[in-house]
Amino acid sequence: MDLSVRWLAFAGIVLVSCFSPLSSQAELSPLAPEPDWGALDAFQETMTREEFVHWINALFSPDGSFWKFTVINGNEVTLFGDKEHTRLLYRLRLAPDLDSQIPLRATTVSGWKLSKAEATSAKPLRGLVICLDPGHIGGPWAKMEGRFFQIGSDPPVLEAELNMRAARHAAKLLESAGATVVWTKRLFEPVTALRPERLREEALASLYPAGGATSVPASFSAELERRVVREEQVLFYRNAEIRARAELVAKLNPDLTLCIHFNADKWSSNPTRAELIPQSRLVVFVHGNYSEEELTYDDQKWDLLWKLLSRISIPEAEAGESIAKQMEATWTFPPESYANWSAARRVGPNPYVFARNLLANRIYRGPVVFVEGPYMNARDSYERIIAGDYEGTKIIGGQAYRSIFAEYGEILARGVTAWVAGPTSTVVNH
Repeated sequence: MDLSVRWLAFAGIVLVSCFSPLSSQAELSPLAPEPDWGALDAFQETMTREEFVHWINALFSPDGSFWKFTVINGNEVTLFGDKEHTRLLYRLRLAPDLDSQIPLRATTVSGWKLSKAEATSAKPLRGLVICLDPGHIGGPWAKMEGRFFQIGSDPPVLEAELNMRAARHAAKLLESAGATVVWTKRLFEPVTALRPERLREEALASLYPAGGATSVPASFSAELERRVVREEQVLFYRNAEIRARAELVAKLNPDLTLCIHFNADKWSSNPTRAELIPQSRLVVFVHGNYSEEELTYDDQKWDLLWKLLSRISIPEAEAGESIAKQMEATWTFPPESYANWSAARRVGPNPYVFARNLLANRIYRGPVVFVEGPYMNARDSYERIIAGDYEGTKIIGGQAYRSIFAEYGEILARGVTAWVAGPTSTVVNH
């Protein structure tokens, strides 16, 4: 079925704001705002029970954790804050059938499809808005983030710089194809105005969640102070920074956001070339696969419902699969397996595409594809990475190679172009 037709068929979700919580004390993820349950009222009665159950079981909660917080009775889903069902959060009414679904308001979720009239061979992406999100902060913050390593006298490897190089190549190609490119960041500076030392209260709450302020020690040993400072730093770069970027994405209103990263295996504090792992693996993440622990947080329940009911999973998966195909064709590295890690679960037909509940792909509005490039500390890519960016080819290990960053940018641009040109491609704007 053509995806635009599917969107018309799916057009409507109705969440009823029969919101009368038995307790107002929300359980929230670090730095998360209280969920605005009323904002979901725009999605009234537009999804059937069959469709709702399918998406929960296939993508958002394959292990069944979501159902521990819900009661589904006929065409009504009641969501609770706890597994004991003592704290009511929300009630969702599902449409009895496809014919009864209420179309979504255009201001909430609108379908966009590249028309034959505006697309040309020279500008196949005309009208498309792509947001590039180069991962991590970098610069003087790279060591704090744990995204820095150096082997002997080799050039240091800072992931944020690598991500930015790949993003710049992608931007040129996307723009030359007619897309409008917007960015979450262009510099190696934080997007958030917060700094670690301003997050002490939140760090203490994270370290002492059960007893609240009464459980915080009256005095701190040097070791405990180090733990608090480290928690401040983690909250800064892993939470505050991503949430600040999410605010930008909401304002920029892109058709697709690309989170651009390089991957890595663990390295020691003083790495050597002998520690380089043999081979890179590749992965593309789409949103989903919430764990039971993650679903204890009310904001994550809200995010799940918003992502599910706004139907972004279809274009997200298609764009992710399209980019994954280009990655495999260019680099030929095998996909990740995650055989012993439940946080990522393979979804769809492409072995490189996994569902994972990352903060960025959860709170960035609209379709988000999170791309992990080659391992920075693998023998098949390390020498190419420290060779830097360059034009043409360079002899590395006796073989001529183009810039790995140029290749990465081309993968992203070709993947987006192939997705848009596909027979069922649809971009969803929010």
